[in-house]
Amino acid sequence: MKPFYPRLMRLFIALSLLVTLTSFGSAENFHRRQDTVRALFVAINGDDSAPGTKTSPFATIAKAAAVAEAGDTVWIEPGTYIPTDIIRPANSGTLDSPITFRAAPGGPVVIDAKGQVPGYDWDGVIMITKKRWIVIDGLTVINSRWFGICATQCEGITVRNCSTRFTGGSGIYMLGTAKAIVFHNSIRRACDAPASTPEKFTQECISMPDCTEFDVSHNEVFDHTVDTNMGGEGIDAKGACRHGKIHDNLLHDLVRVGVYVDSFDKTLSDIEVYGNTVCNCGNGITVACEEGGTSQSIKIHDNLVYDCSHVGIRLAGYLKNGPIQDISIYQNTVVRCGFNGNPWENCALLIEANNPANRNYVIRNNIFSDNLNQVRINGQTFLVFDHNLIHGPSLYSGTNFLTDSPMFVDPEHNDFHLQSSSPARRAATDLPSSQYDHDGNSRPPKGGAVAADYGAFQSR
Repeated sequence: MKPFYPRLMRLFIALSLLVTLTSFGSAENFHRRQDTVRALFVAINGDDSAPGTKTSPFATIAKAAAVAEAGDTVWIEPGTYIPTDIIRPANSGTLDSPITFRAAPGGPVVIDAKGQVPGYDWDGVIMITKKRWIVIDGLTVINSRWFGICATQCEGITVRNCSTRFTGGSGIYMLGTAKAIVFHNSIRRACDAPASTPEKFTQECISMPDCTEFDVSHNEVFDHTVDTNMGGEGIDAKGACRHGKIHDNLLHDLVRVGVYVDSFDKTLSDIEVYGNTVCNCGNGITVACEEGGTSQSIKIHDNLVYDCSHVGIRLAGYLKNGPIQDISIYQNTVVRCGFNGNPWENCALLIEANNPANRNYVIRNNIFSDNLNQVRINGQTFLVFDHNLIHGPSLYSGTNFLTDSPMFVDPEHNDFHLQSSSPARRAATDLPSSQYDHDGNSRPPKGGAVAADYGAFQSR
């Protein structure tokens, strides 16, 4: 995971304030709630006929999930739990009083599904259905037959500080869920089910179909290097997603796309992808409309993409090639991509989407360096493509571009900050421009005495 840069510290402060405000609502009802907040406990040596107290805990997480109510915190003691069926929370929390399932201090809490749970391909080991305001905190789910942690048709679901390993489908899957937070999780070897049929759709490592007002951040997604089925992309916002952010994630060693934004056959809008590191993947960041939907109002900025075998950033035109509209790609750094793909794909930036309804693409203040090809377009005449550093052979350059070396600090060891004499320093111009760089450091405002830098990193 990336170290705790200023952007992450600001997020922790905001989350702390949010927890304080949403847990207690207001000062006048704080004391009233002291009588209603309940702690429940689960331990390996517990008994489901016990009252679930610290001294007489439940034996299974499923029992606690069946009885936990708004305001309750379920403390799960360290150990390995082997569920015999899906863990299904029976009740909802509220904005002011969520239900929280939390790992107790002292060691890992592991839920080992043994490849048996769930029994059906579209369920998770932890399955939250049509519930509101539930927090899953610090649990490890391994060997799920399908999804690890799943929420469908919910509101206010938070999954944080969790890990999933060796899941047949997605590690975390949220369908049609509003106000979802997926924060600081580790997702390893998701979408690992064998292809028992010619097409087995395991979905993506973190999958957010049809979600609204969501935030997926500070997760590590990795180790899906063999393409055994139809799935395995890193983080996917797809379908009718709206008002979502995918940021500050580390995605590496994935055979498919690191970050995938795909409307499929619906309308997807207002998605922001920023501050991510994507490396050693098949493709870095892709926007698509596979089945003729529309993807619109998407911002891709301050990302670092390197050593991806096919394409760094792609506006895709494959399959039914639906409209992709109102796209901003700015202040990204894309390095050493495109050396193992087919001749069409081998580049840092591929703009192949050519639906007649496409419009308004702005690509500005990026660094594309040392890729097999830097930029390829597909005859689009509506591009605003200027003020980028394009170092190396390129099929398209736009206007007002630089071709000098960006002079990275130590590219051999993947340090893509800029040396003091880099031509990319103080070179950024016009809008859009980000407020913070990849590290969470402030950028100079547009029109100020000092210009911002090209690329993902702002020099200090």
